[in-house]
Amino acid sequence: MTTTTEPPRTSTALPQPTPATPVPTHEQQLAALSDEVSRQVRALHSLKARMARGQSEVERAMHVVLFVLADAGPLRVSALAERLGTDPSTTSRQTGELVKRDLLRKLPDPDDRRASLLAVTDAGHDVVATMKQRRHEQLAAAVDGFDARELTVFTSLLARFVDGLEGAHPECLRPTSTPAAQENA
Repeated sequence: MTTTTEPPRTSTALPQPTPATPVPTHEQQLAALSDEVSRQVRALHSLKARMARGQSEVERAMHVVLFVLADAGPLRVSALAERLGTDPSTTSRQTGELVKRDLLRKLPDPDDRRASLLAVTDAGHDVVATMKQRRHEQLAAAVDGFDARELTVFTSLLARFVDGLEGAHPECLRPTSTPAAQENA
């Protein structure tokens, strides 16, 4: 059986300048960055969809909740919703389902006895570990051609870029007021 593969998609990034080519303008560099970020978002969306095959929409959304709580530690629903960029009522429904499935548990909030914190259970940590392993395998394949130095530089620059996205304009990361707008985001 013969299989065909698509040739790799070429990047829209600007070529490295040489003495014979002019250095791209700042605007050209920003346009190239915008194109590459758009490609990256589409590629990650496709990767997430492939990894989530066989899961319902609810299960995919719940995995995001588990990932955040596993990384952040116990949080109130309101703080979790803020980190997720979702409405607290949506987050409350999702976390309620995760509690029923024994993937999250409620803990008393030491700062306010009327409130509770959500924490990942051992079973929830197992789900997160499985998903992280799958993600690790996918990303390892994506950077297969990188040498150690390239991977270190890329990871460092990517972290700096994400920090900039999160910090430069936090108002852009806030959830919108309508559920329909949130679904389209």
